[in-house]
Amino acid sequence: MLDPQGDQQTGQGTDDFVGDATRAFVQSQAGTTTFGSGDYMFIRARMDTYDADDKWGNGGNWGIGMDIDGNGSVDMIMMFSESAGNVKNRTHTITFGTPGSGANTSPSTTTWTFPTQTAINLTTDQTYDVQSASAVDGYSFNGTTDAWLTIGLSFAQLQTAIRTYAVGNFSTYVVDYNSRIAFIAFTSTQNNALNQDLGGTSGNTSSSVTWADLGAITPPMGPGGFIPEPATYAQMGALLLIGFGGLYRRHRATRQHKPETRH
Repeated sequence: MLDPQGDQQTGQGTDDFVGDATRAFVQSQAGTTTFGSGDYMFIRARMDTYDADDKWGNGGNWGIGMDIDGNGSVDMIMMFSESAGNVKNRTHTITFGTPGSGANTSPSTTTWTFPTQTAINLTTDQTYDVQSASAVDGYSFNGTTDAWLTIGLSFAQLQTAIRTYAVGNFSTYVVDYNSRIAFIAFTSTQNNALNQDLGGTSGNTSSSVTWADLGAITPPMGPGGFIPEPATYAQMGALLLIGFGGLYRRHRATRQHKPETRH
């Protein structure tokens, strides 16, 4: 999945996914950490503009839709939000949206609300970070310095959210390395809309065409982006570049590593 340059609908480069066949627009990594117990999932998005002083965007929102049961509709929204105001005083949080009664199979048929909940506050340099992607790989889309925006949460946090907020029968759902979820990615000016950039497409933020037909949804994959063959579900490899702009995960050092595979 690629993402075109300059297709963000409100003109803010900080909210515009960019990616090509070589440089992924979204990546994922999973494993243990030094600051928390259990396993964590980290997702980072490549944005068209890096602002070292702004620390992403002013009041930006990055949504991740999840198709948990594999039927092509969004079952839950994970929303990363940044508050407005002075950069040093901004908060960065994750909340979870419950989809509405519509089909939830396309941008125009998908709605969501936020049940009462306590937002997950992200800690800078642990579960939230912004850095220059161009400094990492030496490439700049549109001639401007690109940004990597990274967020993370634990498997346990995601599991609780799915059991609590997802639409469907997920009361006993388990998040581990064998879990399989399909993802969509989008940015928005407010947390209850999809009105800036829909990952993997050019525009189409109000389209009635399904996620699958738009090319905006990934295959089912594990928390770290791993898509195993049916016969190898129990063999969690090391670094695998896959669809969704080359989602990847580095397996925990305690597990056996395999050579990098490109799909």
